[in-house]
Amino acid sequence: MNKPVKFDRVEFGWVPASSVKSWSFAQIYDTDGMSIVVEFQNSKPDSPRAGILADLLYKLRGHSIEDDTQVAELLAITREQAAADADLSRTLSALSTAVIEFQCHYKNLSMTTALGGTVQQSQQVYANVNRFLSHVARARSVRDFAAAAERAAAEGFQIVKVDPFDEVARGLPTDEAIALAQTGLDRLRAMSEAAGPAMAIQVDCHGAFSLDSMPTVADTMHELGISWLEDPLYYRPKAEGLGKLRPSVDLPLAAGGDEYGEAIFEQLVEVGGVDILMQDVMRCGGAGVAARAGQWAAKRGVKTSCHSPFGPLSNLVSAHVHAASPNAHALEHAVWENDWRAELITPAERVEGGHLWFPQGPGTGATLNWETLERVGGVRWTL
Repeated sequence: MNKPVKFDRVEFGWVPASSVKSWSFAQIYDTDGMSIVVEFQNSKPDSPRAGILADLLYKLRGHSIEDDTQVAELLAITREQAAADADLSRTLSALSTAVIEFQCHYKNLSMTTALGGTVQQSQQVYANVNRFLSHVARARSVRDFAAAAERAAAEGFQIVKVDPFDEVARGLPTDEAIALAQTGLDRLRAMSEAAGPAMAIQVDCHGAFSLDSMPTVADTMHELGISWLEDPLYYRPKAEGLGKLRPSVDLPLAAGGDEYGEAIFEQLVEVGGVDILMQDVMRCGGAGVAARAGQWAAKRGVKTSCHSPFGPLSNLVSAHVHAASPNAHALEHAVWENDWRAELITPAERVEGGHLWFPQGPGTGATLNWETLERVGGVRWTL
């Protein structure tokens, strides 16, 4: 039986990861004085989201929480409400993951074990170079994409992900979208030539294409050997749109990075024909939801690859979800945003040979290094 968690108070941290992106954290205390830290998406000091998390946590004071599913139940927040409200989905995800992390510490268990998996030494990761090219290098030429692929290969990554279709905007006429996509296809072709045949290339379309334009572009990507197609359409409901597209493309479909609750992941598979589910532990309802969805999907031959282009602490939670998911693909890992990322957690993040290595210890095995956060321009506050 799990020892119940009793929340007491919370503190917050925020740090700019680049000139555009930032990472946020919540240090949550229980009534015994123990604390854990969870990464918590998009909570700047001047934004309301931290206040929403604090309000929800204080509403849970006095409750004994035995498992992660009770967080939303005790707050009387439905799946539909959370799915429609980014503040609710992010705060509930953080609090639910916190319950699991606390209980891991109470029992001295790895989060992998708590989620139903077998402890691993490492998890294969793929290099997401999107944010580096867009926000750090600010270089998007064909040659820049090729150089990024070559660098990733030199660092030992076997898989790289990009969003090459800058010129394609939602709602364009079919012919125009296909014509504008040619530059993106040139970027992909150059990446393949630079990195060599051993490098798998994954493509994120950010919903830029339509049911009419995507099949033609996907045909060329298939010829180039692209290994997955992420979020090809802006179509609501998403599962229905993907289901309509599925017969027209020969690439594995990946989706789910923005979704909340286990039911939507079942819809993406059963209606949308998705091959790879991308549960995001900071959006989907937390580590428990992500692991249960991954385990459900594995029974149907569908892979898990958590959406995780954020900081090192959420990346570790996602790695534990992968270790508890029997049919896990490589895990997303955003590269080269700054030179201090690894030191933001204790023990330091270790990524070598295209693998993220698990630290030993309860829960994720790591926690936030507040000294590093403040040294590189982060701030800490209490509500």
